[in-house]
Amino acid sequence: MGIFFEKQGHSPMKGRVLAFLLLAEPPYKDFYEIQEFLQASKSAVSNALNHLQDEGIIDYITFSGDRRRYFRVNCNSWLKSIRGKIDQVTTLKDLLKAVLVERQDSKHLDFNEGLEEIVEFHEFISEKIEILLEEWKNKKGIS
Repeated sequence: MGIFFEKQGHSPMKGRVLAFLLLAEPPYKDFYEIQEFLQASKSAVSNALNHLQDEGIIDYITFSGDRRRYFRVNCNSWLKSIRGKIDQVTTLKDLLKAVLVERQDSKHLDFNEGLEEIVEFHEFISEKIEILLEEWKNKKGIS
């Protein structure tokens, strides 16, 4: 699981921390439990936790009478982040369309055709995503 997250752009330690927190029982762990389980340095775990918090994938909770912070996956924020990445598909499509307008007089037609193919793909994906998001909202009763 850690390797999967690494391939998604996370550092190896971020991937390992995220995988551990997803599988943890209870679904929250303090810093030292994470460090001990992963057999990692304090700085490596600290950096990974800070980055995952900055990305909104994890947060922490505290308990009355306990000074420690317990880290956990923040499912709501993570879902919001995924939705943000979906929105980036439309943004990239619009940027590439603007690039094609600027390149309309280019002599490198094969490159422009490649960009047009990417724009068409993004348009197709965007249309399908909109349909799927509507289905999701209907399923969840979201307006």
